Amino acid sequence: MPTLLQSIQSLIDNITVTDKQEKNISSSVNNITSTLEDDETLNLKETFLNGSYERDTIIRPLDDIDIFAVLDEEGWKDEYGNLPSPQSVLSKIKNFLDKQNDYNGKVKQDRPCVTVTLSNKSFDILPAFEFGETGYQIPNYDLASWTLSYPKTLTESLNEAQRNYNYKLKDIVKVIKYWNRLNDKIIPSYHIEEIAIKVFYYDTFSNLEKSIRKWFDEAEYHLESNKFKSENEFDKFKKKLEKTKNKLNDAKELIDNKNEAEAKKIWKEIFEKEFPIVDEEEAKTFSKSLSEGSLKIASSGLLSTATGKTVSASKGFFGDVH
Repeated sequence: MPTLLQSIQSLIDNITVTDKQEKNISSSVNNITSTLEDDETLNLKETFLNGSYERDTIIRPLDDIDIFAVLDEEGWKDEYGNLPSPQSVLSKIKNFLDKQNDYNGKVKQDRPCVTVTLSNKSFDILPAFEFGETGYQIPNYDLASWTLSYPKTLTESLNEAQRNYNYKLKDIVKVIKYWNRLNDKIIPSYHIEEIAIKVFYYDTFSNLEKSIRKWFDEAEYHLESNKFKSENEFDKFKKKLEKTKNKLNDAKELIDNKNEAEAKKIWKEIFEKEFPIVDEEEAKTFSKSLSEGSLKIASSGLLSTATGKTVSASKGFFGDVH
């Protein structure tokens, strides 16, 4: 039976993008950006990847892959020097891509960006205008105004924090993002990263269990309500955060009392499918024992081939036990 720390590492492995997926994403990004460059009316200056994929915190199943499309301000300003509305820019990008054979019927506007969905992944194209040395003006959520963003600054800060935290910070972020996906994705993905940078700034890595629990313990102190879609969403997230924090601390108490098996059940309840409590070899052994009628269940509820009450023989398959 794997330890809790081994199960957490398996969770991280299960949700981390594979090399094959990386290659596939890179190919799709190159195709999209080269297509955008073909339209001279967009006045495109450059494109760059940002968000979870670029910062290596994206998780499976693949979701939004962010592409910044930096536009030449001079080609878009009106005679008074004003930028167009974000909605008009988004519409132009969407209409252009929708006319291309490769993307026809696969493009939609998903505020504040244009989303291209290809098989099991989506690419979010975010129009932007340069602002100062490191800033960008991007569409506000209301699509009527532009707001400032510093995407490259967050990337640099996260990479520095990753180095300072024994190169484990991004793994922790992936686990939190997976939990967030299980809980309706209320908190913006980038805000999880911002909080992680602050929570672990003065800390040194000990282990994965302690680190994940620490994020949940301290995240509330670093939450920014303006990062959420509404006050209602903010309040809803705080309740989910508190509930999970309490469960993880209950699990820690069980660990301290030498009851790791029960602690793992709590982690399984929180992180669901991708959190394994039985490894693959054990699953095969249990499957064989079940079919032979030699599988047993202990009073604690754990499966065993040695002690406990015998489980009735069955041809059931345990190969997908998690």
